[in-house]
Amino acid sequence: MKKLGLLFALCTLVGCATLDTSTQDWIAIGPEFSPTKPQDVEVLASAREITQPYGNIGLLRIKNLKPDPQVLKMGVERGKKVAASKGADAILLGQYNSASDGAQDPRVTLIIYAIKYMDTVNEQDIKAMEDFEVMGILNERTQD
Repeated sequence: MKKLGLLFALCTLVGCATLDTSTQDWIAIGPEFSPTKPQDVEVLASAREITQPYGNIGLLRIKNLKPDPQVLKMGVERGKKVAASKGADAILLGQYNSASDGAQDPRVTLIIYAIKYMDTVNEQDIKAMEDFEVMGILNERTQD
């Protein structure tokens, strides 16, 4: 019985230590590239830290996070995983804090820009950029 109680407590802790995927939005700004490894994705706090030519792949919003350092760290790790799956080399962090609006139960929205450095682009990535451009042109024409 003691083991069952310990298992329940552990499952509860693990459940509290995850982020709800329904609170995230991915907004594509550019094409998806060959995936990278999450551990290789740089985390940048300011655009001034970007020292080489780059392009934005997309924007990830992770909403309704508690303003707790561990929860925010988990959000950044999720951001690295999502960005890596799209081929990003780096993420640029931003946030909106509802406490600044006087919210009773403050929440944070992480705003994460996925960045692709141009010097890491390969032939497959160039094809993805060309396809993305063509699809954008076709979509514009169908909405006229």
